[in-house]
Amino acid sequence: MKKQYGILLLLLALSLVGMAQKTLIYLDHSDKLEFDNDRWPDCQILTGNIQFRHDNMIMHCDSAYFFDKSNHIIATGHIKMNQKDSLWIYGDKLFYDGNTRIARLRYNVRMINNQATLYTDSLNYDRRKNMGYYFNGGRIVDEHNILVSAKGKFYPNTDLAIFQDDVILTNPDFVLTSDTLHYNTQSDIATILGPSDIVYQDSTFIYSENGWYDTQKELALLTKNSHLHDLSGHYLTADTLFHNHKLRHSEGFNQILLQDSTNNIILKGNYGWYNDSIQNALITKTPTLYYFQQDDTDTLYMTADTLLYTDKNNVLKLNAFHHVQSWHADFQSLCDSAYYSASDSTLRLYGTPIMWNDSNQHTGNEIHIIIKNGAVDHVVLENNAFVFSRTDTIVYNQMSGKKIIAHFKENKMYKTEVIGNARTIYFVPEEESEPDVPPTYTGINHAESSNLVMYVNQNNSIKKIVMSPASNGTLHTPDKINQTKIVKLEGLHDYNNIRPKDKNDIYLPKNKETLKAANATNKVRKRRRTLY
Repeated sequence: MKKQYGILLLLLALSLVGMAQKTLIYLDHSDKLEFDNDRWPDCQILTGNIQFRHDNMIMHCDSAYFFDKSNHIIATGHIKMNQKDSLWIYGDKLFYDGNTRIARLRYNVRMINNQATLYTDSLNYDRRKNMGYYFNGGRIVDEHNILVSAKGKFYPNTDLAIFQDDVILTNPDFVLTSDTLHYNTQSDIATILGPSDIVYQDSTFIYSENGWYDTQKELALLTKNSHLHDLSGHYLTADTLFHNHKLRHSEGFNQILLQDSTNNIILKGNYGWYNDSIQNALITKTPTLYYFQQDDTDTLYMTADTLLYTDKNNVLKLNAFHHVQSWHADFQSLCDSAYYSASDSTLRLYGTPIMWNDSNQHTGNEIHIIIKNGAVDHVVLENNAFVFSRTDTIVYNQMSGKKIIAHFKENKMYKTEVIGNARTIYFVPEEESEPDVPPTYTGINHAESSNLVMYVNQNNSIKKIVMSPASNGTLHTPDKINQTKIVKLEGLHDYNNIRPKDKNDIYLPKNKETLKAANATNKVRKRRRTLY
């Protein structure tokens, strides 16, 4: 019983609140007032300079039918509604219900709030919610933008406009199209809530399905399926993309991807930025460079702590810093930093660099890889240069010198030049050996000269060696194959255990301490030779 009594009290309270909210419409002025009870019972027929008042809303019109008992108005001609001197609504026809506080305006409708004006032919304005909405097309114009849509809502108190279906925001510098957009007429910030395109006159194109865009500061924060295209053929995407169009600067967080379609390059990482005005990008947090030619089998993969990209004046430049690793089906490398410039098509490796090709290992203080027609043409090893080819677990054909130039055809080394202090050890095989049978050797050849040129065949076997000046060298018998001084040149170190195995292995750290130690030892030996 007490529960039922409580429910009755609640219903009574709600009904009293509802009654309290219903206020009467007052007629303040009219030039002429008539009655026609046969045609319009309980209706005042008004014409000329009419003014109504309902709460804080003042309404003007040329003619009206005022139903005072039912508390509603039908008005025509120069409709003007004013609320608190901050909101103005105009139209040709008005249906106003004082009980529900809903105004229905038709034809040539304008709603003005501060600096924003809404234009439509059909507007319903709910005074309780302080919301105007249209459903047959409308546009909002403020100081900077024009927004058009099939349907929309406008909340004057909060300056919020909601646009739906065929939304177009036009700015002197860009056009934004969407299917759902929220817009604040005071801050000029558009909130993107559906598939949206932003197209600039300078041909920059942005797509996103969620985020916000400050149309005055030209700042955007985009968080769903977002990407950017520019006139120079760059494509940028990330899980979260921040864009400053005045600076032409974009910043990406998580799964960032920058593609240069002109140079066949893709950069990936989990943080980075790209500036279109200076054609510059930086990628970090597990960055990867993809340089592709024909298909996936001909792609170079490179990672480092940081990748820096520049394409200024159509000259591509790439920098990789710290813990650089690369993998290609035919070439692999490790170094501490790398630099590539399209001006000379040269990839430079610095900081205890190592390069592998087939069974060959290349080391030097610097390694320069020269590329022609998308393929390696030759490799230059500067200072402490060393190349070896491993034929089995203990047999190494080796050469060292001040400078080594290895020449390639179809990614196969066919000629090697050693310039300055040329030394070589190579194993002389039996002329004939059965397939799949380990080769046997007739001797171990030691040779030294100022310069040396070695030619190899497709199987990486030595065809000919030319020395200048000529050197007879020393041929050791095969039984000395286990004597280190006979079979190894000073500086021979096999780093096959840290060679990148595939495109996924480049992300695993590699220990180059033995190589750094060997380089330090070589420097000490060189200094001693100079002193003594």
